[in-house]
Amino acid sequence: MQLYYADEALSKWNEIDELFEEEKQQKKESIEAILDKIGIIEPYHRDFAMKKVDEALEHVKSNWQLEKEQRIKPSLWWKEVAQAQAQNPTANTDANTPKLSNLSADGKAWFIHPVAMIDYFPKSEILFQKGDKHEIIREINIRLAGFGGNVPTDEFTERTEKMIKQFQRDYMQVEETGVVDIQVIQAIDRFQEEYTINNTIWLQLKCRCGKQCDGFGNGLGKNTSPERFNKYEYPGLHRSLLFGFCALNFYLGRQNVYKFREISSGYRCSLHKEGKKTSNHRGKALDIQFNKGNWEIRHRLYINIEPLMYIRDNFFATYLNTQEKWANSNLFSTELIGLNKDNSIIDSEHTYSWIHMDVRSFEKQYLLDEYFCTDATTLNKEKLITLINK
Repeated sequence: MQLYYADEALSKWNEIDELFEEEKQQKKESIEAILDKIGIIEPYHRDFAMKKVDEALEHVKSNWQLEKEQRIKPSLWWKEVAQAQAQNPTANTDANTPKLSNLSADGKAWFIHPVAMIDYFPKSEILFQKGDKHEIIREINIRLAGFGGNVPTDEFTERTEKMIKQFQRDYMQVEETGVVDIQVIQAIDRFQEEYTINNTIWLQLKCRCGKQCDGFGNGLGKNTSPERFNKYEYPGLHRSLLFGFCALNFYLGRQNVYKFREISSGYRCSLHKEGKKTSNHRGKALDIQFNKGNWEIRHRLYINIEPLMYIRDNFFATYLNTQEKWANSNLFSTELIGLNKDNSIIDSEHTYSWIHMDVRSFEKQYLLDEYFCTDATTLNKEKLITLINK
């Protein structure tokens, strides 16, 4: 560790100004590389990103200027005290006034240079890591389910570690440690706020049976196995499914070609016109529709198939780790996509203007009533930082 004194020119401290400029350039180069990678080439979007970097660094730099002017520079008055004491060391004979015997003769005020302190502070405390077990871990597994896929377990598994790394890399854009510290907790809370499900989407998620239920069934049917034939009306939509949808919107937001348009079908109770022939949509499934640029991917058209497959493969499968159909347990699943070239339907298992995603393959222990929600409050629950501080 090095100590520096504050001279009138603040020479050592002004060196930090140059470090700010270096950091800003490094940040810009890093962000430009990310924009190139995800295909954002429009000058408007790139300029906006660079402007945000400038604003953030200017804010930090302005605080540093205040630090220099209001705390470091005023300390230079010690020089005047030292000079006065040297010129007239016996002027003050009051026994109640202490002598400044420990003041250096040159009156230099010494400070620890902040750059020298970088490696002296410990890393953020690890709150949770692989092998741990806690109810907050269950919440993390639910809220980050869209970052690689996961189930609502209270165990910090290998899947949890991979999920955290993906979240750190893609959303936080920090080093991938795979452990949960306070920065990860705060970032999850920010993610929830930034990609919250709004009221318009909640209306789309509700059952459209004509007010024969409250929007999420009447609790009818027996909760049986296997899920393929389970007609039980779960009390809402699965939280992991909805947080998967939130993550999907985050990833779609990193490019400007494919965009979410609407939920064409969310919950379907047994009284819904299509409710009798479905089990997935009683709380476990979403049908999601998209736009490609200004083109709405809709209707029964063969030209829909290619863009839908692209979205499925490059967003659902790549980031949410979805599987096609339900061969493996505890994964998000999508239905087959396809249509005959004459626009005729292949069969009831193929979608053609939407992408179907569900949690049907989740084991029964991960499909308990407590994992289903009906509104933003029961989806989001308390902030993680609040739970941590309890």
